[in-house]
Amino acid sequence: RARSERLSAPAARAAQWTAAMRAVESMDGSALFNDDMAERMAGKRMFRRCLNLSAKVPLDHAGERLNKISEVALGTWWFDRQIMTLLTSNSLHSAMGWLSARLRNSARGLAGPPRQVVSIGSGFDTRPWRMAMPPMTKWLEIDTKEVVAAKLRRLKACNAELKIHSNTGYYPLRTIQWDIHAVDIAKEHLDFGKLMDMYGLDLDSPIVWLVENVLWFLPPERVKHVLLHMSAVSSPGSIVIGNSTVNRGAELLGEGKHGSYPADVVGHWVSSLPGRQEDLHVALQEAGWDLMESCSQEDIAETVCNGRDISSMCSGGVGEDVCEGEHRPEDVYFFARKV
Repeated sequence: RARSERLSAPAARAAQWTAAMRAVESMDGSALFNDDMAERMAGKRMFRRCLNLSAKVPLDHAGERLNKISEVALGTWWFDRQIMTLLTSNSLHSAMGWLSARLRNSARGLAGPPRQVVSIGSGFDTRPWRMAMPPMTKWLEIDTKEVVAAKLRRLKACNAELKIHSNTGYYPLRTIQWDIHAVDIAKEHLDFGKLMDMYGLDLDSPIVWLVENVLWFLPPERVKHVLLHMSAVSSPGSIVIGNSTVNRGAELLGEGKHGSYPADVVGHWVSSLPGRQEDLHVALQEAGWDLMESCSQEDIAETVCNGRDISSMCSGGVGEDVCEGEHRPEDVYFFARKV
């Protein structure tokens, strides 16, 4: 069985927390996604902690769900949609519907949908096993040595296939290639060009970069450095899909607004990105990326709830943080194209 050891680094504990919340969501009869491996990825202790903390749906909505939809589940659902839409149709799906004609038209100019995904700070993500990837998709993950070692142990405990067509796993690999590389991008320099070459990725073809639940752990100067380096090695048509908090951890803790995230993790969120689209566009442009669309967690919740009361269906204060008639989101989700 997978060990349920407590990981030491804040980002590593956050990866466990994310996996545990995905496991809780997967238990629900009306789950937004199904992640069978998430409970083992998280470890028993973290899973039980998250299960005990999960907010219950009010009795007048109890027929629809058991637990409220967590912030982690909303974000995971959003990333799932963007990834699969981009890999299959050369366009991205926004929280509110199809993206603008500007992005659709730019996507049509590509030779074909991307077939390379690089996930930075991947944690215990299991998309290469749980999602039906298009043929010939290559998937590379990057995380710290602590997370990589723990993930490989837990994948082995899950009996997951690590090489395509090896027929050695209960969970078959859905990509043509999956690799994982250990490096702490918050502290260590990483030559993305050499890394892509090492794992057989084609720098002349578009790359989908994932920066999910990771930017807030990087010092501000490292956020820009990493995004710039990603853009520098990317070919035309490459896309970054990411999210970030719009307030640093200390600010959120001071206001008591860290939602369902544990305080011992939020306290280590040292970076943020602007929530307003105009300001976010400038920040990403300076880092080598052209913002195509952004949305808040509130926007995602509105789509998922589809007319139902958000505060009754979602946890962490989603749907409740309103000031003078305007939503004040604590997270921003975005996708941007290489400049």
